[in-house]
Amino acid sequence: MPQDTVPWDIFPPTPKLDLSEAEQQGLVKTKRGIRLWHAIFGIPLEKTLRAGRVPILLMHGGVSSSDWNALQVKYLAPNHTVIVLDLPGHGRSPFDDRELSYEKLASDVAGVLDVLKVPKVAIISWSEGTMLAWSMLAYDQHHRIDRAFCYSALDDYRKADAEKVMQIWMVGEYFARTRREWEETHPGQKWDDFLGAWMTMWTREPIWTAETFKHVPVRGESKDAPIVWIVTGDHDEWIPPETHDRMAKFIPNSSYLKMPSAGHLTFIQNPGIYHRMIDCFLEDANVVSTLKASL
Repeated sequence: MPQDTVPWDIFPPTPKLDLSEAEQQGLVKTKRGIRLWHAIFGIPLEKTLRAGRVPILLMHGGVSSSDWNALQVKYLAPNHTVIVLDLPGHGRSPFDDRELSYEKLASDVAGVLDVLKVPKVAIISWSEGTMLAWSMLAYDQHHRIDRAFCYSALDDYRKADAEKVMQIWMVGEYFARTRREWEETHPGQKWDDFLGAWMTMWTREPIWTAETFKHVPVRGESKDAPIVWIVTGDHDEWIPPETHDRMAKFIPNSSYLKMPSAGHLTFIQNPGIYHRMIDCFLEDANVVSTLKASL
């Protein structure tokens, strides 16, 4: 890396999943009739479930694919069961329903877990994947989440400055690259139709407040409460910085991490720091300590 380059201002090549290492892969069909592509890496799922452990679900960003999480798969798979999936119309998933809403999408993700017979997952997500993690918390799927590492999301579409964001050079490059990748996996289909369906949802959702999440059990008050980390990068220009200040107040006893030397794509820009923070997140636990005072 040149001396005058900072980690949050580089755009590495898209990593690729090594599907030869997948324990299983393919399309699953949810009760709602939506087909989503998934793959499972690392420790066999049955072994993890028998041991009472929780598999990890990696959730990718908007208009990309699960390939973008390949570095995390490689890092986590030696010690965990790692599930990846492609959101509707993304990557290897067909586009079965183009009338999108975050509530329906949360149901679709839960539907994949139903097919796999996975009661709970630890979610590690970025951008649109994090929107889905928040959607599961918001729309009665919180019981499927043991913990959630929620990197970079929006709480209210009206508070995002899309025009300003699109002027960021890397955002333009991101959409150009993801379009090329999408057209490779969806030959003969129209990018504008795919993007337009998602853009329609993004211009009306979400509008979330603390009231949206009042039903979520609170850590320290309920054994069923998920561990929620709200995470942002200290140099993430794609999301207004005050967004995560608000979201950190939505769920009592959640944790707020501002990751150092991190941009919106830090999971590929600075994966060493990102993976260390994931280790801390996975080690987080509810521990009851008895302190004995000596007289």
